[in-house]
Amino acid sequence: MTNPILLEVLRCKLEAIADEGARAVQRTAISPVVADAGDCSCAIFTPNGDLMVGGGNVQAHFKTGSNGIREILERHGSTLQAGDLFLTNDPYNGGGFHAQDVFIHQPVFIGGELVAWVGSSAHMMDMGGSVPGSFAPGATECYQEALRFPPVRLSKAGVEQSDIWSILRCNIRVASLVEMDMRALISGSNVIARGLSELVEEYTAPVFAEAVRELIALSEREMRRRIAQLEPGVYAASSWTEWTEELFLIPCTLTIDDDFMTFDYTGASPQSKHYFNSKPYVVKSLLGVEIAAYIARDLPFNEGIFNAFDVVAEPGSIMDADMPAPIGGPHLDVGQNAIEVGIRAMMMAVMVSPGSIAHSTMAGPTSGSGYGLHTWSGLGLDGKPDSWLMLEGGAVGSSAGFDRDGCDYYQSIVGKGSQTEIADVEILESWYPILYERRGPARGAAGAGKFRSGRGSSAAYRTTSAAPLFGAILGNRERVPIAGTAGGEPGALTKFRVRTSDGELSVMPCHSQGNMLEPGVTFEYDICSGGGWGDPIERSIELVEADVRHGQISEDDAARVYGVVIGDVARTEQLRQQILASRLERAEPALKPLQADAIPASAWEGASGQLHVGVEQRGSVAVSERSGAPLAISPAHWTDGCPRLVEPGGAKGHYQLVRYLDPVTGYALAVDVVAQGLERAFSTQPRRWTDAAEIAAREEAVTA
Repeated sequence: MTNPILLEVLRCKLEAIADEGARAVQRTAISPVVADAGDCSCAIFTPNGDLMVGGGNVQAHFKTGSNGIREILERHGSTLQAGDLFLTNDPYNGGGFHAQDVFIHQPVFIGGELVAWVGSSAHMMDMGGSVPGSFAPGATECYQEALRFPPVRLSKAGVEQSDIWSILRCNIRVASLVEMDMRALISGSNVIARGLSELVEEYTAPVFAEAVRELIALSEREMRRRIAQLEPGVYAASSWTEWTEELFLIPCTLTIDDDFMTFDYTGASPQSKHYFNSKPYVVKSLLGVEIAAYIARDLPFNEGIFNAFDVVAEPGSIMDADMPAPIGGPHLDVGQNAIEVGIRAMMMAVMVSPGSIAHSTMAGPTSGSGYGLHTWSGLGLDGKPDSWLMLEGGAVGSSAGFDRDGCDYYQSIVGKGSQTEIADVEILESWYPILYERRGPARGAAGAGKFRSGRGSSAAYRTTSAAPLFGAILGNRERVPIAGTAGGEPGALTKFRVRTSDGELSVMPCHSQGNMLEPGVTFEYDICSGGGWGDPIERSIELVEADVRHGQISEDDAARVYGVVIGDVARTEQLRQQILASRLERAEPALKPLQADAIPASAWEGASGQLHVGVEQRGSVAVSERSGAPLAISPAHWTDGCPRLVEPGGAKGHYQLVRYLDPVTGYALAVDVVAQGLERAFSTQPRRWTDAAEIAAREEAVTA
């Protein structure tokens, strides 16, 4: 084993080098999305493409670089040499998340030996295609979306390949801006390559290679140990990605077997003619960042994290699309939805595993599937054509945690140490022909719970140009919200509107292109949030009153959702009891009602532990912790014995809201969001629960 002190010194130096490269990109880039918001990253990889370390704000980019390096090795491995620079941006052929996330890959040689790769990436303002900004919601095949590059050399042995640059300039809008941002990526790559060369020469190539292998092995070993803290079993969650009236199913079945996790998305809808088809490597890159935040936040973020889990998807599905399906946003609607159901399934495993390191950070699913990104193009402040991405539309509100409210403007309540920033209003107004009327957290009672969700962004701005702006909207969660947890209510929806000078409002679809913003017309949006945690009736009166005082909810919301009469504790208690009683009166009977006196005494014997928040396993019986009411016998779903309060959701009943109630008290144990005839969108089956049925059956057979 390498000296542990040397390992730590090298790890810190590698992280510093990667961060220095990312800072170089941000300092030398031009567009506000990169220079101010920090939508860029740099990463260092082993000679075969395994992730060593990353730097910069977009941690999810780190692992995607492996896809490009392995494609380069397959296509160009025999001709690599010092001074090569490769450009790639095609998700079907070695790219990152999408065509605008351009990667620059550089091999690093020491003494003629390939010792590492550098990958730098940032979002470009345009990469060609049918619409400015290259986000084309109306595209039906990838050829309409953008100019796509498999790995091609921008430089060969240090000599710039002018032909490639000429093709690029000829096929993209705002070419000078994009070229400057792309050259910023080259600057960051060069900074890292120089730092790596000095580091390897200082410690020698063999010592460096051995230390990197050991760092990756240590991360994997500890990651697997922490996975082994989770109850083995099968945990499932489903959700839907929207396109106007269409819904696309994204199911995830998580199997935890000893020290390894498998996220299986078999059963996802077939690939679509919409831009959000995805790929397994995209989902794995996204998922690794979120998993690490919960169970590996103190570990070096390298290939070892990704070696401890896998992603499975069916070819030809929306999770693993084939050409020529459009793939302009594989990391957005579908990709983010995939990590949400994956994290929801993992959190169910954490709930039943009190010994897990993640138990102290339990929370609802991430909320990135509600991004409301949008683009605009038109005449800029200098009177020349310009186009840009409003990245602030990605400022969603997080789901709540088990012990605290969610956070505003962020998709996860658990920090990851890196995140793009929202550019200041003054920066955006100085770059683009827009003027803000307001920007701040959205309001309303959605995402209610004992702990409520965070708030997404809410803003309004108008154009200052004498000519109209044209744009595309890339939103989701327009109709089907993100589910809450442990009885919490689902989150807010994403909404876009335009308001004329006389105050007339009209709704804009969340997926659309060719939208026009006339001079004097105001563009408004509210971005979604995740769900709440715990029954809203359990929220403290003080917190509800604070939300009213701060203008986040109204007094009517406080009474209707939380059962709180502002300033009157006695009436609040009375109202809450009325709400609980009303739920039970209106609820449908349980699917399989269970009476305690009908359960044999032997069924109560055996394994015990959590099955869900508020639900306990006692032998082969699931029991409500609050009332002691039996709910199900193993291996049935624990909700089978809960009265169900079923309500249509959305203006057109796009989904059903199903509250599973404690049979005695009326408190909500779970609030499910289901659509397309699905009975339930979640399932928790730890092995000790399913084994309880087999054990009981064997004992019964022996007795007989």
